[in-house]
Amino acid sequence: MIVGIDLGGTKIEACLFDDDLMPLVRRRIATPIASFDDMIDGLVDQYHWACAQAGTQDLKLGIGVPGFVEKGTGRLLATNLPGTDKSLPQVLEQRLNAAIATENDCKCFALSEANGGAGDGAETVFGLILGTGCGGGVCLNGRLVRGLAGLPGEIGHLGIPVSFAERLPVLICKCGRVGCYETLVSGPGLRILGQSIAGLDIPAEEIAARAAAGEPRPAAALALWSELVCELLLTIQASIDPDQIVLGGGLSKIPDITSILDSQMQKTLMQGLPLPQLSVARFGDASGVRGAAMLHALNLTSATRKI
Repeated sequence: MIVGIDLGGTKIEACLFDDDLMPLVRRRIATPIASFDDMIDGLVDQYHWACAQAGTQDLKLGIGVPGFVEKGTGRLLATNLPGTDKSLPQVLEQRLNAAIATENDCKCFALSEANGGAGDGAETVFGLILGTGCGGGVCLNGRLVRGLAGLPGEIGHLGIPVSFAERLPVLICKCGRVGCYETLVSGPGLRILGQSIAGLDIPAEEIAARAAAGEPRPAAALALWSELVCELLLTIQASIDPDQIVLGGGLSKIPDITSILDSQMQKTLMQGLPLPQLSVARFGDASGVRGAAMLHALNLTSATRKI
């Protein structure tokens, strides 16, 4: 058995998996964010809970985290967690005396979907999260592509093309840059588009639902959002050229999302070239924690430097 943990800014999800990566039991708790030590206490509590469920105190642990994990040192770089710049795996190893692997949560999502998920069997899989933020991960033949600094897949912080400048608000991203894709293709971004071009201050899911019902203003906001997402997909195609793009996050639940984007992809992506297959995550919200467990279960902790 093995423990996977998905560490987020609001919740810590732990799941105990059997040797075939089938989930046995899971638990969510609120993320303690008052201090780094409090957050570590929450992770320790979740690990001990999983061990109690398994009847042993000797389980490997894989953790998916929002932000970057520096290769070699394990130093955490995250804007929405306490204790950034500290080595999360080193501190946990001292507390737990357990084998620990740590990776970006979007990378864990991609890993899960490339191995038994919607991208299973594809040579190159891009896992794209469209939720509170926007991020991704790349897998080649089932193995993570990590690069020099763990950046492959961090497309949310690329700049929106100037061709959209007259139609979109220009926003400062949480990363400090201006005009990142994440500011407008994320869930909060779709809400901003609803406000900006349709005069509607409603959640992203309501924009999608009202667009599906045929309301013109929400439909216009969703159409501009899908055009912008497909411009991002073009960037993914031109730089990674994946066989499969797997969607995750809250916006992947938009009704007929693959049909909406497939239609726009025909207009946006490079004409005459085969298009990547677009699908929704097979394991849904549980894919990240499954991928975290896979860091150990499939012996995928070593870096793959380039495609």
